Amino acid sequence: MSKEIKTTWESQGIEYEFTWIEDEKVDSYLPCTQAYGICFNSQKEILLINNKGMVMIPGGTPENDETPVEALMRELVEEADITVSKVIPIGVQRVKKTNRPEEPEYYQYRFACIIDKVLPQTPDPDNGIIHPRFFVPAEEVKQHVKWGITGDSMFDKAIAVFEELNS
Repeated sequence: MSKEIKTTWESQGIEYEFTWIEDEKVDSYLPCTQAYGICFNSQKEILLINNKGMVMIPGGTPENDETPVEALMRELVEEADITVSKVIPIGVQRVKKTNRPEEPEYYQYRFACIIDKVLPQTPDPDNGIIHPRFFVPAEEVKQHVKWGITGDSMFDKAIAVFEELNS
């Protein structure tokens, strides 16, 4: 049985309902429009990037028939200049526009990742920007990425997966 937590958000006249679904079988949720990684180093720190003033985890949209994991691996290099050795699915975020019922819901996949290499930073090929990156202790990530109860649950699951891998 998957665990579900909902929250709402409004932006530019659009009302969103976000539902965090904790389920390792992410491939059963379609369509996948984005794949994001909660990336850990060996010190149990999580990599964050600053994307145009917004602190977030790296990731992005699948392109050219990429799988979500292939998209994530590409985006991690493009946005954060890292490679990962493990990618573990932890769940999905379902997104609905509640005041636009004609628009279909979609899913954003979330993965816990173990960083293999931290590379020199280079400009993101999508926009030519170098996204400042930094690491925060896993226990402090919610102070930097304030995504409410759905984000808190997502980070809790990723931290639990990291701890299980390192026990």
